[in-house]
Amino acid sequence: RSLGFFEGKTSVEIAAQWPAEHQRWVQREPDFAPAGGETPVQLRARVVRTLDALARPYAGEQIVVVTHGGVLDMLYRLATQENISTPRSWALENAAINRFLWTPEALTLVDWAHTGHLAVHP
Repeated sequence: RSLGFFEGKTSVEIAAQWPAEHQRWVQREPDFAPAGGETPVQLRARVVRTLDALARPYAGEQIVVVTHGGVLDMLYRLATQENISTPRSWALENAAINRFLWTPEALTLVDWAHTGHLAVHP
C-alpha cells in the first residue's frame, strides 16, 4: 500500500507530526489516504484485480503469490468477508504460508498463518 507522505516514518513520528491524519489512519477509515497515498478501498480494488489476473489463467491449478502484510491482510478480509475498517484480530506472521481457494465468484480461506516449515530441526 502506498502511504504517501507517511512513507519512511514510524507510527510515533506520524502521530506527532500529523495527529488528525494519524487518527484516521489507525481507525482504518476506508476512504482515507495520506496525501499521495492509497486508501484501503483502493488497495482492496488493486488486490482483487491483481489476484484475478494472476489466478484466472491457472484456474484449477496451484499458484504461489509472495507478498507483504498489507496485501495479506486484505486477502484475509476478502476471503472472510471481514469489513475493511474492522481492527485486525488475526496474526500476520513473517514467512507464513496462507492458503486460499480462488474462483471467479469468491476467495475462500483454506489455511492461515501456517509456520510449521520454519521450525528448527536438529
